Amino acid sequence: MRRHEAHIMMNFGQRKVGTVVAGALVAIVIPPAYGGLAGAFQSDPHRLPLPPQSEVQWVAKDMHMNGVPMTLQWVQSRLAPSALLDYYETQARDSGGGERRRSTNGEWQLLAIKSPRHYVTVQVRATIAGSEGTITTSELPLPLVAKLASKFPRPPTSRIVSLQEYDDDGIQSEHISLLSTRGVALEARTFSEQLVRAGWKILRQQPMRQVAAGVAIEAQRGAEQAFLTLQPHHAQPSLTAVVVVWKKS
Repeated sequence: MRRHEAHIMMNFGQRKVGTVVAGALVAIVIPPAYGGLAGAFQSDPHRLPLPPQSEVQWVAKDMHMNGVPMTLQWVQSRLAPSALLDYYETQARDSGGGERRRSTNGEWQLLAIKSPRHYVTVQVRATIAGSEGTITTSELPLPLVAKLASKFPRPPTSRIVSLQEYDDDGIQSEHISLLSTRGVALEARTFSEQLVRAGWKILRQQPMRQVAAGVAIEAQRGAEQAFLTLQPHHAQPSLTAVVVVWKKS
């Protein structure tokens, strides 16, 4: 997604969650200490002492990714990525955190930690000031992944491939990724028709400025807001990739 379109998306729910979480949301900074470390990781990974020269903020205390409940935090640090991961790995090891595995994915360094009660992924990358990244936590055992379903209006030619659901202090939203077998222009027109039939008002529908053949749609129904982008799929241009950011309340 291009920078200007991502900026628009952040106006709908004040987030951009994925490989990067940009911008501070309602910042709830974790205090630097919570007492002893014994068993801290196993009982509540969110309550570990704050890494030195670092700040951790909540992004989502209650979210679902493809049916799996989890939490998401954003970390910024003056430490290098390897040093930040060393810190979390040491805390997990000293608290009996169970299995640990490190890997890299492009510019990102990842630490996966599996304890008897939690599965945690710390994903960070280098910045000019040090490092930044995300901390995702799921409780174990993980539930069976539910069938992906959303009540957002969509044509039958599109199928959901990823669904993120958020509930932040009563503000509910969804981030939906879909694939369609039809072309961008036809699918954009059909999405608009579906929305209008469902009582939505189309505020804007126009080409995406930096994406060839891409279309952006902005819609509203009462307090609900939605921003849609449609563009040719990067690997299969005959398919249309659709991203919907739906602020439900």
